Amino acid sequence: MQTALKLILTIIFVSTVGCNVKPRSSDFWMHQSKIGEVLKFEKSLNKNIQILEQKVFLSSSVFPKVDEIDIDFPLIVKREEGFAPLYAEYYFTSEDSMLQYISYNWEHERFGSYQAKHDRWKLEINKLTQYDSAYEKIKEALITELSLPQIEDKELVKRINQNEVEVYSKEAVWEDEQIKSKLILFFGDQTFRITLTYYWK
Repeated sequence: MQTALKLILTIIFVSTVGCNVKPRSSDFWMHQSKIGEVLKFEKSLNKNIQILEQKVFLSSSVFPKVDEIDIDFPLIVKREEGFAPLYAEYYFTSEDSMLQYISYNWEHERFGSYQAKHDRWKLEINKLTQYDSAYEKIKEALITELSLPQIEDKELVKRINQNEVEVYSKEAVWEDEQIKSKLILFFGDQTFRITLTYYWK
């Protein structure tokens, strides 16, 4: 009897692991402010804040204004989440420290080596359902803040990439005259992440 109970509990645990992300709209900073205010916000979520130093550059394909203004290296805060580590990246202008672009990335080994990513892929390869569930929960939290997206994939989009490997993606876009935000799930070919970007036009 105890063996059967242990088996049932194990099945429940395995089926829910990776889905226990419970984001709230208040977990995301969406105000154009000085970077100091962002730091206060992150410390309000966790006093033992973990700041990473990484040289990360933006391209005009993700942030159209990047060639017009001088963007400093981002403030990167790593939050430990149940689903995957969340890397909150805040990009600001060098001159006045004003926030310009935000990227939230739920991803294991975001700044890890190729080998580390490769090894992690072996653990993540069968978790597409969990990633999709986490994506939907994040989207629900964003709808509270941003309303319904103007564009969204209702189902996972499957395609064969240039390496002839199956990859899956899902996307939702919010946009008006002042801001643009995009939520993306990408899963396949040793890439496994959910990314939320937000910027001011």
